[in-house]
Amino acid sequence: MKPLQQYSFKNALRPFSLVVAVVSCALGILIAWNNGYQNPYLAFWIMLGGILAQAGINLVNDIEDLPLIPQDHPQYKRITGMIHRNTKAGIVCFVLASAIGLYLVSKQGWALFLLILVSGLASLSYNFGPINFKHRGLAMLQVFLLMGIFMVQGAYLAMSGHFSAQALLHSIPVSLLISLLLLSNELRDWETDKNKNIQTLTVRIGYKNSVYLYWALIIASYLLAAIFFVSGQLHQLLWLLLPLPLLIPIKRYLSATENATKRVKLTPMTGRFFFLFGLAYMLALT
Repeated sequence: MKPLQQYSFKNALRPFSLVVAVVSCALGILIAWNNGYQNPYLAFWIMLGGILAQAGINLVNDIEDLPLIPQDHPQYKRITGMIHRNTKAGIVCFVLASAIGLYLVSKQGWALFLLILVSGLASLSYNFGPINFKHRGLAMLQVFLLMGIFMVQGAYLAMSGHFSAQALLHSIPVSLLISLLLLSNELRDWETDKNKNIQTLTVRIGYKNSVYLYWALIIASYLLAAIFFVSGQLHQLLWLLLPLPLLIPIKRYLSATENATKRVKLTPMTGRFFFLFGLAYMLALT
């Protein structure tokens, strides 16, 4: 069972992970802005709605732990109370995000509504319901599509009123690193998930193979960026050198195969790498 502090509001919110919504929404907004759809008010509501939606997902995530807490645990009431509090806060975030979504739909039409609806239902299937992406080892695919491809495309759609092949292409390198952030979480919790028989992808293929996959996702993102640069889609590839120094401590954390405590910083460090890559990618795009 997780320690008590893991159920605090701050830990449940997972602030470092909110950079996913920030980068994905900002990328879609930027591509639309470059294409002439320049509305700062829509941009503000898109960004706020994306952040609130992800905050809601994060806050309700721990509700799956409720059946795992023994009723004779000395802090049972306190822990369950914290989980219920976080879940209520998550529901508030969902309500606010839904209100913003309906406002944007009123501006841009039903295609946006369908995209938001599908994304919302699939997001709640991360560790709930019959699909349960996490326990099937499909969580990386889920976040690649929902928090990457769909969110970038949704932000572009909310700005412009239509879909974009350009936004789809440019969302792929960023989406790969969103999967990387999820993978870092699985690598950090590998022993715990294995003991609980939680069949994440890392548990299924093993720690060593997951580390290979970690580096493969980074290489793939940079290769795609290079291809886009050669084809004229990116204007300045040098910006993408900015995140590379972070790979030095990341390599050290990944090497701690026998010491889970040394891997605690892997996920926040990966979050910083993702944020810097996203920022650098947008600078290269402008």
